[in-house]
Amino acid sequence: MPPILARLAQAALLALPLASNLGAANALPAKTRSCEDLAAGRCMVKLPGAITMAYVETGPKDGPAVILIHGLTDNIRSWSTTMAALHQRDPGLHILAVDLRGHGETSMPPQAACSPAPEKCFRLADFAGDIAAFMKAKKIAKATLAGHSLGSFITQEVALEHPELVERAVLVASSTKGVDNVALRDYVLKEPVEGSWKKALEAKGWKYPAGFYKLTPLKADPKAEEWIAKNWVVDPAADPAFLKPYVPETAKVRLGTWIGATKALLASDNTERLKSFAVPVLVIWATQDSIFLDADQKALKEALGEAAKAKGIPAYWKRYGVEPLPASGAQISDIGHNVQWGAPEAVASDIDAFIKTGAPTADLVHSDKPPALDHIVTEPGKAEVVKLGQPAAGN
Repeated sequence: MPPILARLAQAALLALPLASNLGAANALPAKTRSCEDLAAGRCMVKLPGAITMAYVETGPKDGPAVILIHGLTDNIRSWSTTMAALHQRDPGLHILAVDLRGHGETSMPPQAACSPAPEKCFRLADFAGDIAAFMKAKKIAKATLAGHSLGSFITQEVALEHPELVERAVLVASSTKGVDNVALRDYVLKEPVEGSWKKALEAKGWKYPAGFYKLTPLKADPKAEEWIAKNWVVDPAADPAFLKPYVPETAKVRLGTWIGATKALLASDNTERLKSFAVPVLVIWATQDSIFLDADQKALKEALGEAAKAKGIPAYWKRYGVEPLPASGAQISDIGHNVQWGAPEAVASDIDAFIKTGAPTADLVHSDKPPALDHIVTEPGKAEVVKLGQPAAGN
């Protein structure tokens, strides 16, 4: 996409009323809204059971469907600039982005049933069931699913349990498992969720976890936005204007979601299941991903490589970035965990190429040198792209 068009698309998306009425189950019914273009805001669809899902869409309804699935405590905004870039590349695609249960404007699972143990209502199977039900409600027989982080695990789950629904899978910032993940365990759940936030709320008389379910971080800490801006919604490779509205939105995500989705992710392990993955798959990973590390990528390559050999599916792994994660474990000088925040046009280009050719582009994408980290550099033909399931060189 030409830079001027990208900037215009990004500006239009940043103007979306994404922050309005976040987390509300009583959002306006779909009949009062239009989702025919990206500037129209969210629409709502009632799924079987208790979930009302928020979404946006663009492109012809009979076009090849692409569904974009965000990560932990995120919302539709996570994919908004990539969505605009992908639509610009191919206006014939029917592109949709959803708010997951308990995120954005999609409703929370029922409090009475879920608050005593939120993780039981935020299982990967629950999220995957919502995506399958959403596709049925939208009369989408099959789609390309692209998921980031938590969304990548949901994409895995849909593809493993409902392969007939998945044309191809794109896993952005992913792993084979969440079990024992240090970032999720120690820097989300242990602190602040079950640390300072828990202590503050218990001092006010709320009991953990049931009493926390519909509360927000702001109830625990009036300065929660400061922690979120410093520790959670952080990406030096992303446009600061893109990140700015994310902070108040994330501060309004209910603690039932923080607790339930984090614990569910920490309980997940698809290492063996991925060896039977049966749909074409592309993994995108950046060198300064501070959540899913080199070891996670090795495990993904091995598991999906076995699947590629056993099932005969196209399977690719592509690296973004050139600078390795520093010893501090913090992204400081290149593209990191939120790949589509830092390089939305490149991610759109790789999704488009994967749809059209069955493989990503060969372009190496990385941040420019400091202080211009949000300026993305593309070097044609220089990317590390691994076709999984192939014999090692020299064999």
